[in-house]
Amino acid sequence: MKIRRLPSHLVDQIAAGEVVERPASVVKELVENALDAGASRVRVELEAGGVASIVVNDDGEGMSPEDAVLAVERHATSKLRALEDLLAITSFGFRGEALPSIASVSKLTLVTRRRGDAEGTCVVTGAEGPRRSPTGAAVGTTVTVKDLFFNVPARRKFLKATATESAHVGEVVLFAALARPDVTFQLVRDGKLARELLRAPSHEERTRQVFPHDELVACGREKDGVRLRALLSKPERARTGAQGLHLIVNGRPVRDHRLARAIAQAYGSTLEPGRYPVGVVYIDLPPGEVDVNVHPQKAEVRFARGRALYDAITAALYDELREAFAIPALGPSSRPWMTPPASSRAGFDGAPPSWAPAGPPSWSPGGRDSAPPASFASPEETGWGALFAPQPAPVRDDGPLFVAERGFYAGLRYLGQVRATLLVCEGDDALYLIDQHAAAERVTFHRLRASYMNGTIAAQKLLVPEIVELGELEAATLAEEAERAASLGLEVRLAGPRSIAVHSVPQLLVRASPSRLVRDLAEEIGRSGGRGFAGAVDLALATMACHGSLRAGEAVTGEEVRALLEALDAVDFAGHCPHGRPVVARVALGEILHRVGR
Repeated sequence: MKIRRLPSHLVDQIAAGEVVERPASVVKELVENALDAGASRVRVELEAGGVASIVVNDDGEGMSPEDAVLAVERHATSKLRALEDLLAITSFGFRGEALPSIASVSKLTLVTRRRGDAEGTCVVTGAEGPRRSPTGAAVGTTVTVKDLFFNVPARRKFLKATATESAHVGEVVLFAALARPDVTFQLVRDGKLARELLRAPSHEERTRQVFPHDELVACGREKDGVRLRALLSKPERARTGAQGLHLIVNGRPVRDHRLARAIAQAYGSTLEPGRYPVGVVYIDLPPGEVDVNVHPQKAEVRFARGRALYDAITAALYDELREAFAIPALGPSSRPWMTPPASSRAGFDGAPPSWAPAGPPSWSPGGRDSAPPASFASPEETGWGALFAPQPAPVRDDGPLFVAERGFYAGLRYLGQVRATLLVCEGDDALYLIDQHAAAERVTFHRLRASYMNGTIAAQKLLVPEIVELGELEAATLAEEAERAASLGLEVRLAGPRSIAVHSVPQLLVRASPSRLVRDLAEEIGRSGGRGFAGAVDLALATMACHGSLRAGEAVTGEEVRALLEALDAVDFAGHCPHGRPVVARVALGEILHRVGR
C-alpha cells in the first residue's frame, strides 16, 4: 500500500479524539482556559447534556483580535516558549491543542474583549478556516460549542444519556471549584441554575461548601515550600472506589490511583481493600517535582520521587488521623485532654501493656500493596522525611499545680452495661455508649499488630490438634501460607485434601474457636486475590482480633471495663474497630435534659 499524508482536517479529528471524549472534556478545557486568563467568575451553560450546546463565559483578561484567531490554530499558545518551560508548568493549559481540537468536532464561536478595547472580536470556525469580525462584548471571553461530534457520528453514538453527560460536566465544575476557591462558578442546565459556588476565602471553606453534609477532619503539614492539606471523612463514610476522593496537585485536579491508595493506607486497618475516604487532598510542591505532561487531557501527573512522596503522605496523614478518630467529636464545651504517660496506662487485663504504639503501617494495610515502603524505615533517604516527620505535641503548662490528666477514655465514669453489649459511661458534658466488642477488638488488634511487627506473637499449643474441613483450594492455600501463618502465632498443617490441622493459636486468642478462626482466615485470604498473608496481613489480624475479643452478650465487671478504657487510650484509631465500625457514640447531656424538659 502507498503511504499518503493525511488531510489536515482528518489529522485534527484524530488529535481531537485524545482531548475530547465527551461534553465534560470540552467543559474542562474551556474552564481551565478561563482560569488561566485570570477569571474571577466562570459560568457554564449546557443544553441536552452539552451535546446540543456548551457555553463557557468568563470575566478574564480577554484577547486581542490577532490572538483570538491564533487561539483556534493548533499548537498556538501563550503559556509555553521553550522545552525547558515544560519542567515548571504552572498553568492548566500549555500545548495549544484544546480549542482547535474542539473546533474540529463541533461548530465553535469565540467572542472576546480586553479591558480598554473599544470593541470585541468574534471568531467563527469552519471548514474554510476561522473568520474574524468585530462585535460588541463584555470584558472576558465567551466560547460557544454547538452540535458536538456532528461530523463524527460514530463518536456521538457512544455518548451516554443526557443526565449522565450532565453529571460528568458537574464533576468537572466541582473539581475546578475545589482547585480555585477564589473563583465563583455557575452551572446552568437547560436554562436552570443547577449549581452555584460563590468564591470562598480558603480551600477549607470551599471544601465544606462542596461537602456540606459530611463531617470532614482537617489535617496536614507544611515545610520548605511543600504543603499537604487534607479534609477527609470518618472511616464509616468511606466508599467503594475512589470517586469521592478528590486530589488536587499544585492547583490541578488529577487522577492518581497510587496517591489515592496512599491516602487510604493512612487509615490503617479501618478501611478494607477497595474502600476510600470521601474528601479532598491538596498537595503543593515545587513545579520541578511534578510532571504534568504525561496525559493528553492533563488528568494525570508523574512525581519525580513518587514512591517516597506516597509513603511520606501516608505517614503524615496517619499521624493525625489516628488522633482525630481516636475519640468522638467532643464539641466546643468539652475541656482539653491529654494522653497519660505510658507508665500510667493499664492493659486490658489490668497490667501495664507490654506493647508500644505500632506507628504508621509499614506496608499497605489490607493487601493494597505487598511491598513495604522503604521510607518508613529510613525517611531521611527519601528527602521528604523532614517535611512529614511527626510534629512534637504542644506542652500544656497550667502552673506549678498542673498534673497530667488521664486519657479521654480512662477519664470517663462507668455507669453500667446495656444488654450485655453497650458500656454506658459519663463524661463532662455527655454520655458515651461504647460497643464492648468493637472496643476490645481494637485493643486486641493493636496488641497483635504490634507483636507481629516486633516478631513476638506468642503461640499457645493445643493439647489435641483441631481438624478443620475446608474447600480443597482453601486448604491448599492455607498450607502454602503455613510459614507466614506461624508468624501470627497460628500453626496449621495440611491433614488431607480438604483438611487443616490447627496445632497452636496466638496466646491472645485462646478464647477463640480455632475452627471458626481458620475458616474466616481462609475466606479472607481468598478475597485478597491470592496474595496470602503477605498481602492481607492487617485483614488477617483484624479477623483474628474479632474472634479473640470480648463478645456482645458477655457480662463484664467494673474492673474489666476500667482496664478496657485505659487500654483504649493507648491505641491508634481507638474510635473505630479494625473493620472501620465506630467504637463509641456520644449523646450530649444538654440534649437529654432538653428531652425531659429541664
